[in-house]
Amino acid sequence: MSENQKNILLVDDEERLLNSMAQRISLLGFAPIKASSGIQALEIAKTTRIDLAIVDLKMPDMDGLVTITKLKEMVPDLKTVLLTGYGSEKTKQATEAMGAMYFEKDAMAGLWDVIKKSGKDGNVFVINPPSSGPGMPLETDTAKAGKQNLSRIIGETPEMQRLRKNIRRLSELGCTIIIHGETGTGKELAARTIHQLGHRKNQRFLAFDCGCFSNDFSFKELVASVTLRQEHAMAEGMIFSGTILLDHMENMPLATQQEMLQILDRNNLADKDADAGSAGMDVRFIVSTQQDLEKKVHQARFSRDLYQRIRSIELEMPALRDRKEDIPILCRYFMNQFKQTFQKQVTAISDDVYDILAAYPFPGNIRELRHIVESAVILVDGSVLEKEHLPRRLVQSPKENNNPNQTALTIANGPSDKPFLTLHELEQHHILNALKITDGNKTKAAEILGISRAALWRKLRIISQKDG
Repeated sequence: MSENQKNILLVDDEERLLNSMAQRISLLGFAPIKASSGIQALEIAKTTRIDLAIVDLKMPDMDGLVTITKLKEMVPDLKTVLLTGYGSEKTKQATEAMGAMYFEKDAMAGLWDVIKKSGKDGNVFVINPPSSGPGMPLETDTAKAGKQNLSRIIGETPEMQRLRKNIRRLSELGCTIIIHGETGTGKELAARTIHQLGHRKNQRFLAFDCGCFSNDFSFKELVASVTLRQEHAMAEGMIFSGTILLDHMENMPLATQQEMLQILDRNNLADKDADAGSAGMDVRFIVSTQQDLEKKVHQARFSRDLYQRIRSIELEMPALRDRKEDIPILCRYFMNQFKQTFQKQVTAISDDVYDILAAYPFPGNIRELRHIVESAVILVDGSVLEKEHLPRRLVQSPKENNNPNQTALTIANGPSDKPFLTLHELEQHHILNALKITDGNKTKAAEILGISRAALWRKLRIISQKDG
């Protein structure tokens, strides 16, 4: 275990789930520490640094809420998650009142996003775990990891072949890149691959969600190498020469955009200076967005100067509904991945499954498909994935559904009085139907949509602004 690696304490009396979560966390580059009871967890916390604790609610000796309370008494700033198979609004409210997060076991997809974003201080800026952790490539092997990541950008349609070719070309350059794409299309994977194939491959890669920035947040303090020498900055643990991905750039506050302009000016100075170390900065910025930044400029909601500075090269991530020929390839890839994770004997996918998936609009894109296959592999007992293993929302017929617009085919066609919806209208329609199906439960709706809860909040905010 490396000194900088984050320790995640897992507390659950169910051994199988504990081992499965530990394996998943290891693959994400963190160090899992297992405890089978609340008492054991407290003993571990006395002698071991804990950066995040994930605690089951129902345990025989001490329940999860009590365990979290006592852990926070020992480590006041500890980031904690309550995990439960017995979800209730009362428990959720009690958990949030303690400053902990709440996830139900049947909707754990969003938990992995939280783990990826977790830092010791409880903030959620750093999306990716340290690259030196187990299951992650060593810095000297980053070029090899870049090729592996390129192979994970799966698809044989012309759009995907063109995308991989463009990623190779862009990796050789040092300019800022804007990556466009809907949620779940793989924007972060593309950015990481560009980094790992480029000349900064042996430096660090960090990703930041601009939706986490507030108006009083100092981006210059985050990228402190703008004002500090590199050797001093490295002592802070967050400063580096390498690549910064600014995810959801459309959500960056205007004040932070002005700081970003100053940082780009200083970065350009470093590029022109033969002694770049004197400027303390050698960073390539990659920007990803789900929205049209030029349109936001015209609406005075994004800096025109910043947009002109970052728009040099743009990369488009195709939506899954525009390349459905790739669905069988992706399904087999995810099936093989998860059958190893969950130790299943599944080897094939039925034609019925492919037919159902081909008719579905996939508002959550590849991420949603990945969650669907993961769930199916967990449920299957035999060697073939059948339609019975798919989420109910995909296999319900209009007659079985209280609202016929909630089926994939009807959603794809839209209401009868407006047979063709725009993509934005289709997404909005699907989001609102997901909320209706789950009686307003945003956690479950986000799981259905194959997106994080934070992403759902952002989309709902956009919908409410348009309605207003």
